Amino acid sequence: MEETISLKEIAETLKKNIWIIVASLLVCASAAFGYLQLFVTPQYEAVSQVLITQNAQDQNSAVQNSEIQANIQMVNTYSVVIKSPRILQSAAKEINPNLGVETLASKVSVDSVQNSQVINIHVVDDQPEGAIEAAKIVTKSFLKETPGMMKVSNVELLANPTTATKISPNTKIGLLAGMLGGLVLGVIIAFARRIFDERFKKEEEIVARLQIPVIGTVGNITATENTTNPSLIRRRKKK
Repeated sequence: MEETISLKEIAETLKKNIWIIVASLLVCASAAFGYLQLFVTPQYEAVSQVLITQNAQDQNSAVQNSEIQANIQMVNTYSVVIKSPRILQSAAKEINPNLGVETLASKVSVDSVQNSQVINIHVVDDQPEGAIEAAKIVTKSFLKETPGMMKVSNVELLANPTTATKISPNTKIGLLAGMLGGLVLGVIIAFARRIFDERFKKEEEIVARLQIPVIGTVGNITATENTTNPSLIRRRKKK
């Protein structure tokens, strides 16, 4: 016969096993924190900015607006150029002679401020100083190679990075994930204990599981009944 669990029984199961749930939550949160601190290498990000400038000196607003829109469109092209082997190869040699272009490319990402002529060059490294230095070198290589490659001179440095931001591991998210995992694990253990507990707790369970009627029950013996009083013992024997 299929066994169902009421909301009241669910609440009782969680209440009885609250210590298991709390312990599981704390253990998993501690394990997540320890893993992040001991086994995950921190990553730092430095960002430099490049500006796409205007070549036209004409004060005509229509000409200026047209060139601005063209420069905004060129941002996508420049974003690809920055990660091209021609730019990264010279940068990789300057950063570290043993650093491969593919490795450096995996550390570099490019985006632009929406509807602007500013390009952000992001470089990630496991050391903040390394991220700052690599961002400066990649940006310098881009500014050096672009005029000859694109036959233009409308790019210039807007800002070099001075600090690097730690982007991973995110301890807060890691702790929350560990706590959530511990909570789920604790609840699973609590219901597993309830499901695999073969003891009968109600008369209805005996009838449902064994398919036999209950003839009688034995009540709990209270402290007053559990005595060595001779008169009570004699009465029990007569019964």
